[in-house]
Amino acid sequence: MKMLLLILSAAIFITASMVFAPEESVRSSLPTTTAVKVIHLLCLATSWGATVWAIFVGGLIMFMNLPRHMMGSLRGKVFPACFQLTPACTAVSAAAFAWLHLPLQAAPAVERRQLVVLVAIVGIDLTNLLIFTPRTLKMMQERHKVERNLSIGSQSFLDGWRSNTEAARSSAALAMANQRFRVAHILSGTATLASAAGLAAHTWYLAGKLVL
Repeated sequence: MKMLLLILSAAIFITASMVFAPEESVRSSLPTTTAVKVIHLLCLATSWGATVWAIFVGGLIMFMNLPRHMMGSLRGKVFPACFQLTPACTAVSAAAFAWLHLPLQAAPAVERRQLVVLVAIVGIDLTNLLIFTPRTLKMMQERHKVERNLSIGSQSFLDGWRSNTEAARSSAALAMANQRFRVAHILSGTATLASAAGLAAHTWYLAGKLVL
């Protein structure tokens, strides 16, 4: 977490310094510009890869192959790490994008909108990391505790889900735990989808610029 905050602080400082830098100092050599483009693309691709693989593909593999409680414990380790990586990479990508379009005051509106998209993605991912994900994991652990008291949750996911549904009909504690987890999970999932949509929008913008 400290490393994440350090990277984000550096990205914000660099972006702010570039915004207010004198116009004659904003451009450098062609190799430097190319290097910044590589940084932008690499960090964007890393955010994309972490989101698609760790959250969607990896989450589906865990869902299909692991018992419920084991899957939940593994997600509790994987997802926070992913949500630390994605805002850091997206923040660096945003800083690189800002540098490439200096001075920002003279940049076309479409480029400024794309920078807003990248900054918004960072904000969404940080909200997910600091608020939604901890809440979801806490609710998941509470539900696991109730399920263990009812001797369920060690089955495969689908069998465990059926056992949970049946037990919730007679257990008010489990029904309440399910409801709390569902709300927290929906908020976290919505934030993840919003982040992915922002990454897709910026990728679409870049694809429109590409000449093959």
